[in-house]
Amino acid sequence: MKLRIRNPSGILQEYLAHLFYQYGLFIYDRPRFFTLGPLILTIIFSFGILNMRTEDDLRFLYSPEHSLSREEYQVHKDFSGDSKNNSFVSITIQTSSEDKNLLKKDLAQKLIQLNKYVLEKMEIQVDGKIINFGKEVCSRMKQCELSNTIATIFLDTFWSEKLRKDPRIKIEYPTMKFFDNKFFLPTHFYGVQPGGPLGIESIDMVHFVYQIPAYNEHTSEEMSKIFEQSLTALLENQTTFDTSMFSLSILKDEMQKNSTYTMPFISLTILLLLCFTVASCMTDNWVTSKPIEAMIGILVSSMAIVSAGGLLFALGVPFINQVTVMPFIALAIGVDDVYVMLGAWQDTRRTLDAKKRMGLALEEAGSAITVTSLTSVLSFGIGTYSTTPAIAIFCKFIALAIMFDWFYQLTFFAAVMAMGAKREAAGYHCVFVWKRCDREEIAKAKNENAISPTRYFFENIFAPFICRPSVRFCMLNLYVVYIAIAFYGCSQLTPNLTPSQLVVDDSPLVPYLNLAEKKIWAEGLIGRIYVNNAPDFSKNPEMVDRMLQMVNELESTPYSMGPNSTNFWLNEFNNYRQFFFQEDAKFYETLKSFLKVSFNSHWETDLVWDTPDKSSKGGTKVEKFVFTTAFKISNWNIRTSLLLTWRNITSSYPEFDALVFDENNFYSDQMLELQSTILSSLGTAIILLSAICIMFIAESYIVFWVVCTLISMDIGTAGLLSLWGADLDPMTVVNILMSIGQCIDFATHVGIRIYRSEYSDPDERIRDAMGAIGWPVVQAGTSTLLAIVVMLMVPSSAVRMFARTSVLVVGTGFFHGLIILPIIVRSFATNAKALAPSNH
Repeated sequence: MKLRIRNPSGILQEYLAHLFYQYGLFIYDRPRFFTLGPLILTIIFSFGILNMRTEDDLRFLYSPEHSLSREEYQVHKDFSGDSKNNSFVSITIQTSSEDKNLLKKDLAQKLIQLNKYVLEKMEIQVDGKIINFGKEVCSRMKQCELSNTIATIFLDTFWSEKLRKDPRIKIEYPTMKFFDNKFFLPTHFYGVQPGGPLGIESIDMVHFVYQIPAYNEHTSEEMSKIFEQSLTALLENQTTFDTSMFSLSILKDEMQKNSTYTMPFISLTILLLLCFTVASCMTDNWVTSKPIEAMIGILVSSMAIVSAGGLLFALGVPFINQVTVMPFIALAIGVDDVYVMLGAWQDTRRTLDAKKRMGLALEEAGSAITVTSLTSVLSFGIGTYSTTPAIAIFCKFIALAIMFDWFYQLTFFAAVMAMGAKREAAGYHCVFVWKRCDREEIAKAKNENAISPTRYFFENIFAPFICRPSVRFCMLNLYVVYIAIAFYGCSQLTPNLTPSQLVVDDSPLVPYLNLAEKKIWAEGLIGRIYVNNAPDFSKNPEMVDRMLQMVNELESTPYSMGPNSTNFWLNEFNNYRQFFFQEDAKFYETLKSFLKVSFNSHWETDLVWDTPDKSSKGGTKVEKFVFTTAFKISNWNIRTSLLLTWRNITSSYPEFDALVFDENNFYSDQMLELQSTILSSLGTAIILLSAICIMFIAESYIVFWVVCTLISMDIGTAGLLSLWGADLDPMTVVNILMSIGQCIDFATHVGIRIYRSEYSDPDERIRDAMGAIGWPVVQAGTSTLLAIVVMLMVPSSAVRMFARTSVLVVGTGFFHGLIILPIIVRSFATNAKALAPSNH
């Protein structure tokens, strides 16, 4: 039974369908024009790649735009010259022998000699000239000359019986007293076992950090790369120690390998997609098969990728490592539209005029891919408003690629379909297009009762099977289990960030990053507190106690390592002042005398005087200063919690304008926004998708169940991704945003096709919809797997996580689109009305 019912709420869908029908008739007569235009447009946009630039600044990419960490880093840069004339290279040192103890006299001497050689004798090559690093470069910055001083003093003192007997020297862990100085040992020593006759029994690891200044026209980062080369060669020539090295320049280079390792797999992806698409578009007839159209469909998606990338590069949007996976995702989404369009063509009656078949095919497919493209663009478009640049840039590339794909599908590919329609109508071969097939083959192609094996399966076998009451009951129970597992997985998704996941598996940084997580951060990490508005201690002596009160609060927080870990010139200076009984008015004069003492000269680097160039030590008062204190962390949640606590403390002393700085504050700020980013993105996506479904699907119950299905798929993907080893980090946020865009195709295509069915009987309606859309959905899911599965072979955790997300999207998509949604519609919408058939 067929009904002719018009529903006012579906007027947009009907209007769009009518528009695409007329458009199909129009493009049928002018196919060459619609192929030439997109090709010219792609060529023009491709020149945008000439303006391509790469952005690898982790602080820019992973810190929210208005986060406090950006202000903190700017203060740090202004104070220390970091990234302008100062960078660092650090190495971890462990013994290569079975006995992991580095605290042996011979090994201690070798460590001292290694550091001395680097600072005094090591040569580097700059501009083709061999120069001494210590004399020519390191001497330009006090911090460089003092690199690892604490470590060498400790090792010298530990094995010097004379020094150990000096009452002014006391070796303890974590703090060593050395005359009038206090050294915090966890800056350099890890895996320390107290005990034994000398106070410390063993040390597992030593951490050397070298501050690298700029040199002539070379920036500090360029000099650090040169330094790394010489240091690497030096360490390779020794067999006593196992070492690993880290610097920001090495990290950038290693993160770039994610792109380098991934790009070669694009050719394999295209090959797999070509083979599958061509094979799946073949029928049992040489006239009706569409192998050439299938191959051109891959080309159309590639044109969209080139156009999107070229346009964004031309507009100044940078390339980032995450964009490397964009072609894989765009190819998968783009090829889905090809299946829908070719499926719509095969769904038309073969006895109709080719021009009318073209109109009917676009009437069905045009509106379908418009809805799914619009929802995909909006879902990724939400991500473009993320305050985290890495997420926003990635989503811009994907959203624009989908827009171009939609445009090229409805112009270039539609024109190719029109030419294919004329070929099929004339009875020419699908491969050898100049060759006309024999009469028997042509007659077979014109058979009105002909039905493809795939449609027969979904219409006459699959659909009746899932409509059985027993099957529906079992599947709905299985769905309840799925929901329970999904919610459990989501509850296990906790904020965390593992830096080793940012680099490829074989990166030389992996050993260092693993040691950083297990030892350096867990046993003692230095945090800097910059006081940007130092009080005038000579005029306001009470501010000394106020300052020390703030320091005491910072030392007393959970996970802080207490007063022994604090390095603050004011503490040492107060002890010094007690011997002279100087008036408060002479505070700064006494301070200058204090700094002239050799043991105290290192405090000069922590102070900025109020002189015009900030470099002279002859100012009248200290304008800014920095002090450090240490903390322990076992995971990123603790780091983030401690950072918030410290910020709350410093903000309660506004007169000091104090800011807390740690190299990884920007990650912590990102962690603070991850959960809200996901929730706001999901919420906005659901609202937008609901609005679009309402505009294009007049039946409210289908709108409701399609939206519920989309939410269920997203929750399932996130939950299962968590159970598959994902933490809540920036990469996972991008993956979940990506899953929203990918999930849409499965549920929306099926929902729209059920809505557009001409049948009112529930079973017939499901049979009709499954027969028409079942195989295109399988094609889309399988092609997505083929496009993404090759990424599982990339030796990169971040890239593999993208692939895992897509595998889960396809799995949940098949489950929801082909089983759950049809079953729910069949079970709870038995009184549905049907859409009026076309009058064409």
